[in-house]
Amino acid sequence: MIGLWGLCGAGLLAAQEPAMDDGWRLLSRYLYRDAGEVFANAGAADRRLADFGRAAGLLNEPPVTAGKVRQAETLLQNVIAGGAQDEVASYARYLLARIAHMHRNAPVAEVETAYRAVIESAPAGAAAQLAASHLVLVLLYQRPDLAVPDRIAAAQALAPVAAAELLPDVAVAYYRILAEAALYYGRADTQVVDWLRQAHAIGSSDELLQISLSLQIAETARATGRREIAINHYREFLARAVPTDQRYETAKLRLRQTEEDAQ
Repeated sequence: MIGLWGLCGAGLLAAQEPAMDDGWRLLSRYLYRDAGEVFANAGAADRRLADFGRAAGLLNEPPVTAGKVRQAETLLQNVIAGGAQDEVASYARYLLARIAHMHRNAPVAEVETAYRAVIESAPAGAAAQLAASHLVLVLLYQRPDLAVPDRIAAAQALAPVAAAELLPDVAVAYYRILAEAALYYGRADTQVVDWLRQAHAIGSSDELLQISLSLQIAETARATGRREIAINHYREFLARAVPTDQRYETAKLRLRQTEEDAQ
């Protein structure tokens, strides 16, 4: 499945056609087949937007078969062939890139090119930010031809798009991905702490994730000798987490140890 509505809907649905309100509402409620019927019956004036909606439903309605994927590709190509270089076309390119990545197992070079095409077509749009967030993962984990520092540098270069204000949760995920990739590759330094702090400062809509970020910052800051930052974020975690959280007592112990080390 290609999760769409929790992220990219914020941009596209703001400009939706009123006649298709029911289709978007059904998609947001995961009623993909019902939404598809609404979009299939849309008028000619709404055809491109309706085709996009049908494609999104096909790519999310389980089971996602090869036949559904081919049908979705055709619909998305029709959206782009309509000629308008608008937000709908950008989202269509984004979903085609996701199909190449997730359903066709296309070569990495093809997937990277597809994501970059979305970004280049409308770099200030939500679809570009989504594409950049996926391209980051490709660069970090699917480019064995690049040395690790080059992978991280290539992912950092996407910050102007991936960390845009348009989709805050995507920006949070971007900085977390950078930090976690660096840690995965054995690099724990102050920049990793700064990436996590940037994610924390933006703020996740998921309260549990935001609380976990506080602890992640505290642990990483402690490991890199930034005791004041560690103490502040341990305290924040303990103030917001429930005492039954399995991490709670460990965080209390770590806070006490870090405070003692700072004296």
